[in-house]
Amino acid sequence: MRDMGLRLLLPYMRPYRGRLLLGTLYAFIGASASAWSPTILGWAIDELRGGLDLLALGRYAVGLVLLAGTLALFRYLLRMLTGTIAAGISYQMSQDFFARLLILDRAALLQFGTGDLLSRATNDFVYIWKFYSAGFQMAIHALFVLLIGCILMAQASSLLTALIFGLLAVSIVVQVGFGRLLERAFDSVQREMAKLAAFSQEHLHGARTLAAYAQEQPTVSAFAHLNETYAKSNLHFVVRSSAISLLPPFIVRLAATLVLVIGGALIINSTLTIGQYVQFLAYLGLLNTAMLQIGRSFERLQQGSAAAGRIGEVLRRVPHVADAPNAIRTSLNGTVRFEGVGVYAEGQWLLRDITFEAPAGTTLGIVGATGAGKSTLLSLVGRIRDPDAGQICIDSYDIRQIKLKKLRRAVTYVPQESLLFSMSVRENIMLGLSSLPEERLQIAVRASRLSNDLAQLSSGLNTVVGEGGATLSGGQKQRTALARALARESQILLLDDALASVDTQTAAEIIGELNAMSEKRTCLIVSQRLAAVRNADQIIVLNQGRIVERGTHATLLRRDGIYAAMYYRELQQAKDEAQHTAHHYQNDD
Repeated sequence: MRDMGLRLLLPYMRPYRGRLLLGTLYAFIGASASAWSPTILGWAIDELRGGLDLLALGRYAVGLVLLAGTLALFRYLLRMLTGTIAAGISYQMSQDFFARLLILDRAALLQFGTGDLLSRATNDFVYIWKFYSAGFQMAIHALFVLLIGCILMAQASSLLTALIFGLLAVSIVVQVGFGRLLERAFDSVQREMAKLAAFSQEHLHGARTLAAYAQEQPTVSAFAHLNETYAKSNLHFVVRSSAISLLPPFIVRLAATLVLVIGGALIINSTLTIGQYVQFLAYLGLLNTAMLQIGRSFERLQQGSAAAGRIGEVLRRVPHVADAPNAIRTSLNGTVRFEGVGVYAEGQWLLRDITFEAPAGTTLGIVGATGAGKSTLLSLVGRIRDPDAGQICIDSYDIRQIKLKKLRRAVTYVPQESLLFSMSVRENIMLGLSSLPEERLQIAVRASRLSNDLAQLSSGLNTVVGEGGATLSGGQKQRTALARALARESQILLLDDALASVDTQTAAEIIGELNAMSEKRTCLIVSQRLAAVRNADQIIVLNQGRIVERGTHATLLRRDGIYAAMYYRELQQAKDEAQHTAHHYQNDD
């Protein structure tokens, strides 16, 4: 995990190599000022014993103040610099992360889950920022303090310096050795946090359903269980982190004991002055702070590496649907042709031997029972996924040889579950369009019959809808999504049961508008309502992933097969509903 995380972190530092070198210089100057302070203090004490005058004492005092000011100035510059680097790297990495999320295929998104991805996009980036900012500046400053401090101490007593340096080396080696254990523990914390985020996101989204089935208490209990697991995982990490963090102070106290005993003996033997003795004691305090900083920065390194490893799992996912090396940009008219297309998943063929052609400007109706493969078929046209067999062409081009951006500008897809964003209705309709003539906007609004509901919205098209279009009804959301599609001048329109939440009368009006506009684009319409496809130029009937019937509405009725059975069943249901409604009104009277 550590190697994987570091391999992700290090490349993002390349554009900042100059600033990192400058930061290293700042750290060196600040550490030098900090490390020289005990030496000057030792000199002052030794000269005091020999009769130091006030002027010389003043020079030493001024020297210590200048060193303190230099330390403060360059620590400030270092923090500002590393903060800027951390912000820039975190920004670029988060941009790459979000861009990758937008192109991941459905299988990858389902594997991670929305809550898990949100956790990676928020919590993990916090620790990456800490690694680049506080972690780097603490580590580089502390290492220079240790290095310069040991060199200056060696001038006073090589024996004491060797003992202290040996103990510090043992401390660093032990911390590095336990680092992998600490990283695994932190990775476990982040994964439990992701589970907690995923649970919260899913159950908050379904809060009304949970209330309807009186599942509040079981949900709270399940959340408490996940929260307890997360708390235990966090405690597991804190215990190990705390155990490792206790080592540097222990080493420094052990070193202080050696200085006290051995240094005292050296003073008695006149091989160490009082000033040098005080200098060593001051250095121990300085080294104690440096060791604590190294411990904290090492912990930041483990946290940042673990977080980067989790982000890297997403960044390394290559989408299955991507531009071919020789993909082309070309103008498209809109003729759609399937040749022996098949889709295989979960051990079975979802579609098999699908062959048809929908000429440009015509309408193709696609019907069949639930699970017949209708939505899967539509998803292939816009390359939401690719087929496992056969070929799909638009005009004379295999769609895998067309640039994805070009293809998806030519294909507009309206799913059954309409997704709206927390913005105005107008902005939702214009999504992805830099500008839209008002006339074209009004045509789309009228054709989708969203115009019927504008009077009910507080600010008409400028009404801001809630998250996911929460303030709109199901039918209003579908009609807004349909208006969004009709506002685009795409060559191919895909409707995946896009009128399921619209009442029968309004649906009929919309279908009439679509028929009038069909000459301008190729329409592929999936619908459970046969009224939506009866005027189509061609209708195909899917059953268990295969085309079992095809023809016009009249032709299929004469064939008296699956389509005819569906049609007469729909007529009977409409008749029963009309009789039920009439009976209801009679009882009211």
